[in-house]
Amino acid sequence: MKEIVEMLKNQLVKMNGDGSWIVGAATSITLALPAWISQSDWSEHHTVLAIILVAVICLDWMVGSRLAKVSPVKLKTSEVAIDSMVRNIIIVAICGIAWGLDYLFGTGSLIYAVATGAFIYHNFYSLMANIAVLGWERHFPMWLIKWLDDEIKAKTQKYFPKKGGSK
Repeated sequence: MKEIVEMLKNQLVKMNGDGSWIVGAATSITLALPAWISQSDWSEHHTVLAIILVAVICLDWMVGSRLAKVSPVKLKTSEVAIDSMVRNIIIVAICGIAWGLDYLFGTGSLIYAVATGAFIYHNFYSLMANIAVLGWERHFPMWLIKWLDDEIKAKTQKYFPKKGGSK
């Protein structure tokens, strides 16, 4: 359990460093114009945002699993996969808690939109970096490489430390 708490803590710190919270706030401001953001009742807009979050998490987990399989140093145990899954469940739970806080504070869906948008951005950022580290960028519009440079370096050092942080 201590490892999971530490993993979640690291996740939140990384989100602060890569601007996920800013993107989440910007997302909520952009979404604040539609009427659903001021409603505390669950709507199809909430569902769509939740589906996007779960889809991005699943894609990141699948591509990250592939990256771990080709890595000569990353642990390939079910324990690592289970910890990642627990972290992802906690992320979805935090978004649910954010919706509950919106309900309690009467803030419509603002807290939910910020939290969910931040987690979508963070996991999408990780997904795109995983794709680049795997060398799959020729299959994707990777004009985002400059934006991903720090995350790509971090993932390359994590999964392929003997390459010195470059592909």
